Amino acid sequence: MRDDLGLTFPVAYGMTEAEFEPLGSLWTTDHHGRYMQPTELLLSRGGVVFGSMYASGPVGRMSVEEVLVAIKSREQR
Repeated sequence: MRDDLGLTFPVAYGMTEAEFEPLGSLWTTDHHGRYMQPTELLLSRGGVVFGSMYASGPVGRMSVEEVLVAIKSREQR
């Protein structure tokens, strides 16, 4: 998918729990096994994280509109 979309930034796939630990992501173990809860990071043009969201369900995740507002606000500063 990364190659198909022509992404030029690192994509985290197949990483271990220890490798994700610096992100502060939440992990869950249930009947599906052990897995990381969704972790959303907003990166500046320079690759610096300026926003992060951690949520185990859709409540608390940013909508596309909220992400665009955050990005536009950041670029104006």
